[in-house]
Amino acid sequence: MIGRISGVVDYISEDHIIIDVGGVGYIVYVTQITISNSPKLGEKISLFTELIVKEDLLQLVGFISPVEREWYKLLTSVQGVGSKAALALLGQIPIQVLSRAILLEDSTTITSAQGIGPKIAKRLVVELKGKVPNMIKIQSKSETALDNLSNSPTNQTYEINQQKIDQEFSRNDVSQIEIDAISGLINLGYTQLNASQVVAKVINDSREELVVEDIIRLSLKTLVVKG
Repeated sequence: MIGRISGVVDYISEDHIIIDVGGVGYIVYVTQITISNSPKLGEKISLFTELIVKEDLLQLVGFISPVEREWYKLLTSVQGVGSKAALALLGQIPIQVLSRAILLEDSTTITSAQGIGPKIAKRLVVELKGKVPNMIKIQSKSETALDNLSNSPTNQTYEINQQKIDQEFSRNDVSQIEIDAISGLINLGYTQLNASQVVAKVINDSREELVVEDIIRLSLKTLVVKG
């Protein structure tokens, strides 16, 4: 199993990058956002990977972070969502926006990704709505690990790539404020799914920047009205 690949950019295509590792060129399929922010030819690159093994296919897929990789695996677990569709979703819809769209059953946002129709969008909502809250927890833990990793002097390649991605796709992470608000509601006795859904709605509906206390207060009002 290949979990991560580091080397030199040898070729850039519309949907994949060839990474030269010790004279061997690996074809790695990636999202459009990764293509857009890829280092130039001859420069170093480091990506987390997932190896797809099928009867007639052996394909390496690359990701800028472990969180993106976990989302890819989650999306492709849904019937009808292949590798190409999952990469389209991750490359065109920020993870934060995608997670809220699933929680709020917002099929319009999901179908904005190329190649994703209403039927697939509905299936994503039905099958993943209960799994998204756990993904948010995984993301929180992963971000802490990545902070430690990116500070390592041996990992400057990844750090540079991540900064470029963040600048272009700054909404790609669920904020710590959102995670804290969900945790606060869970501590008050609400289920993880209900807490995640209502926090997503409050943030999505707000036109102002909110702090944790504001999100919890507005969430409680929404929950009382629903109850």
